[in-house]
Amino acid sequence: MKEYEKIGTGTVLVTDGHLKYIEFESLNKYKDMLTHFMSTRHGGVSSGECSTLNLGFGRNDDRDNVIENFRIICNATAVGMESLVLTNQVHGTKVCRVDEGDIGKGLMKESDLKGTDGLITTAPGVTMVTFHADCSPVFLFEPSVKAAALLHSGWKGTLADIVTNAISEMKKIPGFDAGRVEAVIGPSIGFCCFEVDEDVYRLFRGKYGNDSFYCRVSDRKWKIDLKGIIKARMAEAGVDTGKIHDSGICTKCRSDLFFSYRGDMGRTGSMAAFMQIRQ
Repeated sequence: MKEYEKIGTGTVLVTDGHLKYIEFESLNKYKDMLTHFMSTRHGGVSSGECSTLNLGFGRNDDRDNVIENFRIICNATAVGMESLVLTNQVHGTKVCRVDEGDIGKGLMKESDLKGTDGLITTAPGVTMVTFHADCSPVFLFEPSVKAAALLHSGWKGTLADIVTNAISEMKKIPGFDAGRVEAVIGPSIGFCCFEVDEDVYRLFRGKYGNDSFYCRVSDRKWKIDLKGIIKARMAEAGVDTGKIHDSGICTKCRSDLFFSYRGDMGRTGSMAAFMQIRQ
């Protein structure tokens, strides 16, 4: 029997035996048309630094373990493994629109979706997948036209503004209205823990001048509010601020529950975010 516990803001931790994954209350309102969830680090078969539910093929793990981990979480969530479409992330801003012809790419067959950090679909039954270990998962859903996007927004993608790029692409969908989008920023490194050198701070400060995004730590160190920047960019792209939801969970602070590249000193696995328009 599954158990449900509220963590963070509007975030539900689902425990199914040893497996733990999360859902978001704002997207659960659309359960009749949308499936979504994000894995944690618990419930798989991987060992060592990838213990236990590593879903990243680029980590220090056996491919067979990763495939079995996908099988475990897909079975628990009633999502067919054959429906998955995986990103090929490069910390950029490329967003691809995918449909039935793309299912299986990156897992069941070779993918031609190279250099993609975001996926968009209006096709029922296509499960988009992105990978995370501190970088922000961004879920976007426009219910009136049943259009969904799933993004990997690391610091480089946030600086280059992948969110605005994705919403611009979604605006090409007939009938799409950014004001109806339900948006969620999932667990990722928070303002509390994202510390950078001055060179990175200057890149952000030069593009996003709002002083509320930054905090000086020392003469050469700064903290940056990546999620604050993402929220601001969504609002500027036309998303209703009342429909922008931040889980409020920092993966580095909660490295007991989530893989964290910084918290685990680079020796870690990957979570995955999943999103599918129901058939």
